Amino acid sequence: MAGLTPPPPPLPTNAAPHVQPWTANQSRAQFTALAQLRWCIFRNAFRRKGGAGELVARIIFFPFIAAIAIGPIVGAGLGGYYLVTSGNLAKLPILTWSIFALWQLVVLNIAPPNLSFDINTIIRFPLNFPRYLIARLFFGLLSASNVIGTIALIAADIGIGIAKPSLLPWSTLLFATFALANIFFTRMVLAWVDRWLSTRRARELLTAFILFASLAFQYINLNYNPGFQQSRHHANHLPFLLKVFHHIQPIGALLPPGLTATSIASFDRAEYLPSFASLFGLIAFACLFLTIYAWRMHREFRGENLSELTKQPQPSRPASIAGSSTQSTLAQSAATTNTYGLSPTIIACLQKELLYVRRNTNQLYGFFAPIFMVFLFASRIGSSDRFGAYVFPAAVAYSILGVSILSYNCLGMDGPGIQLYFLTPIRLRTVFLAKNLVGFLLNLIELVLIFVVISFVSHPPSLLITLATICWLVFATFTNGAVGNLRSLAAPKKIDLSKINRKQTSQLSALIAMGIVIACFGVGYGGVLLTSHLNRPWLLVPIFLALATAAFVFYIQILNRLDTIALSHREELSEELCKT
Repeated sequence: MAGLTPPPPPLPTNAAPHVQPWTANQSRAQFTALAQLRWCIFRNAFRRKGGAGELVARIIFFPFIAAIAIGPIVGAGLGGYYLVTSGNLAKLPILTWSIFALWQLVVLNIAPPNLSFDINTIIRFPLNFPRYLIARLFFGLLSASNVIGTIALIAADIGIGIAKPSLLPWSTLLFATFALANIFFTRMVLAWVDRWLSTRRARELLTAFILFASLAFQYINLNYNPGFQQSRHHANHLPFLLKVFHHIQPIGALLPPGLTATSIASFDRAEYLPSFASLFGLIAFACLFLTIYAWRMHREFRGENLSELTKQPQPSRPASIAGSSTQSTLAQSAATTNTYGLSPTIIACLQKELLYVRRNTNQLYGFFAPIFMVFLFASRIGSSDRFGAYVFPAAVAYSILGVSILSYNCLGMDGPGIQLYFLTPIRLRTVFLAKNLVGFLLNLIELVLIFVVISFVSHPPSLLITLATICWLVFATFTNGAVGNLRSLAAPKKIDLSKINRKQTSQLSALIAMGIVIACFGVGYGGVLLTSHLNRPWLLVPIFLALATAAFVFYIQILNRLDTIALSHREELSEELCKT
């Protein structure tokens, strides 16, 4: 048409669009956004409902954590100063291995804070793998283990520098490299353990390993630690310990803690070739740990989803055959199953809770560890004329601590399944009753096992002490059950068994649980003092029985109100337990 210019020629189909190169400013903006996000998560966590209580709990727990950390940190500084001034740098591996052990113990005992989002979601943004790897390393850099371990290394470096300033630059370089190696090592281990925990069978095997390893450590510590032995046993155990030490010493010298100490000691003796060789070996270990961690992160970056692997479904039978078989199986199961007068809903919930107990490492450890510790210490304390009569009640009081704390987060294992409780025609009262019955059953089994262990290794407690302990246990169990149900609805915490070292209760709930147990123990001890002062020990049974009756009434009242309380907290429950 007149007056119209012809359209421009079309672009070639094989011409690629022009892409601007990624700049350092964009990378810096991404990491700044991640830092701001991390700070906003920490800050806004205290603005949520119950956030003030969590802040108070952290403030209360902080002095205890600081006291645990300050001792090793000060000891590392004094140890570094003493080893240099006394000319015993050959013993520096003791210090480096101690700091390494401290690093790993903090990883196992102080859980990292739960995040309100999955860090893997940053994959959807324009991010290549090197920046993704740096972001993963950067996001967990200020964990408790990294902070405490790094401060301990700084303290040791300061001690060495004060004792011998000329050694300070080299020790600083070695300790900085050692800190990076420890950071990469812990991240590597946690990443691969999370991968192994993605399957149920691996979780069960790891649960058994952790349980037996921790109990074996307690046994070795009790039988070979000179602090728990009489002087006549030292000579029997010392040669064995020295033999083990001499066998593992050459291997330990080739690992990062040993290489760090060897390099510093060699540099102090002006042996520069061994010192540089040890430094390069330490750098090689750090690169190896980072490479293995990067391998794991690259598979996640490519889209690997850590979830349960299901088997391929088998070819199904015809519907008529399958339907008749299913009906006959259900009928046979209903005819042969004894429900002991309980409703089918409670029976189904009990079966589910027993599966949770089997798969929860912390709950199994909290159940078996007290019994094993009672077995180790009962024979020593039971022989005491002053405290021998109270070994049984003290052991029972110690045993309920591990089980009771986990009852303060009853809905944690249900996760997104909490929505079904509000959709199905069942009462949450019934669900919580089933959960509490499992906890009560665990306390009863612990009571019986502790009684058997004490009777076997020492002597059985008297009938009066046994009855009083049973009444006190009923009082403490119902009190913990009532308060735990309230906290389970007010401050739920999702439990992900495929992630290692996650808090199973909120910090405020853990603080309240410890306070309740200590208060119950104080009530029991006060009853013992009162009856001893009146010279009427038989009064323990009626006093604790009256307390148990009052606790039972309180528990029933709380149990009947759980449906109303759950409806008022349904948004908080869904927000916390259904997040991914």
